[in-house]
Amino acid sequence: MNSLLINIVAFGAGGVLINAALQGLLLVLSGNGSGTGPRRVLGVAAFAVLALLPALAAFDLLRRAPDGGPWAALASALCVALLVYCSNLAFTALFLRRLPTARSAPAQPPVLGGLAACVLLGAAGAGLATLLA
Repeated sequence: MNSLLINIVAFGAGGVLINAALQGLLLVLSGNGSGTGPRRVLGVAAFAVLALLPALAAFDLLRRAPDGGPWAALASALCVALLVYCSNLAFTALFLRRLPTARSAPAQPPVLGGLAACVLLGAAGAGLATLLA
C-alpha cells in the first residue's frame, strides 16, 4: 500500500508539473500572437502526458511491488490520470481568463467526458503495464 501511494504522488506531481509548464508555454505563445502550429504541438504534448504517465506509473508499480497485481496498477494509473486531468482543468480555466478575447462566461469543459477518458486511459495503461511487466 505504501508503494502505491508513493507511486501516485510521484507520478501525479510529475504530471502536474509538466502540465503546468506546457500550459505556461501555451499562455506565452498565445500572448505573442504565434500561429496555431506551436499551440497544436503543445496540445499534443499535453495529451501525451495524459496518456503515457498513467501507463508508466502502473508499470513502475508492477515492477517495484509485483504482489499488488493488476488492481493496484489500475488504481495507480487511474489516480495519476485524474491528477493530470484535474490540473489540466485548473490551468485551462486560468488560461481562458488571461486571453484578450475571452468571453464573459467561457463554456464549461466537458468534465464527464474527461473523467470517462481518464478511466479509459487508466485501464489501458494498467492493461499495457500488466502485459509488459
